[in-house]
Amino acid sequence: MLDLLTADDVLSHVMMLAATNEVLYILVEGSSDCSVLDPHISADVCETLPSGGKTVVLEAVALAREEGFKRLAAAVDLDWADILYPRLGHENIFYTDQYDIDATVFFREQNVLRVAANFADRSLLRRHISSSDHPTLHDMVTQVAFPIGILRYISERDRLELHLRDFPVSVALNTAGNGIDFDKLIDLAMKRSPRSRISREELVRVYRETEAGIDEPRRYCSGHDLLAALAVILYRHCGSKASADAIARATRASFACTDAKESLLFQDMSTWGNLHDKEIISCL
Repeated sequence: MLDLLTADDVLSHVMMLAATNEVLYILVEGSSDCSVLDPHISADVCETLPSGGKTVVLEAVALAREEGFKRLAAAVDLDWADILYPRLGHENIFYTDQYDIDATVFFREQNVLRVAANFADRSLLRRHISSSDHPTLHDMVTQVAFPIGILRYISERDRLELHLRDFPVSVALNTAGNGIDFDKLIDLAMKRSPRSRISREELVRVYRETEAGIDEPRRYCSGHDLLAALAVILYRHCGSKASADAIARATRASFACTDAKESLLFQDMSTWGNLHDKEIISCL
């Protein structure tokens, strides 16, 4: 409901709800965030509300701060904070551990293993991994998502206007199903980005220079690319019949209390709740 509203509208809605209770509210960027957070949040203490993207969420929280309304916070994607720009240093703004909520879930490696065990044929999965240069399925998927992440980073940093939203990972996957076909990746990025003024040759040059300076690939991987890569690899090479959406839902659902306890995102939410004499996280 809140995903089509402005920041003023969102804050008005929250304050109307808050007039009838003492619950804390956390704005998130989308409903998929709620599906990860809610199982580990005490519903009688705190409620999450999907609110139409990062800009609206942060603006609504800033307005609440100006109004002196202290029961509202935001949980937002890390994106390029700490790399291209600083985090907002407010006690009621929490960032995901990795690029976004899905990447945060994915990089708890046991979650990927649980999903693969449920959807893949075990013998096919083992054969596919053993025939690749990757020690685990987790590493393989990461190396598929990483090159797309580099393009996302370059586009943001250099304002290239590359259209990478909902990028079709399946099209750029190599024939072996264990990495990206680089030429396909670049060609597809160029084809999808008619407004970008960079040439193909220049994009390749900038990509190679950027890649050489990165020592933490997982930090550049978006959740969409990771889960799309996981789904297509399991489907094409490991006997899975599940859709990409089913794989994504299962991966989010696999985020356990042990994961929440070790997550900085959940720890920050808990700290904020304690300021209001409430324990938000049910796992702690």
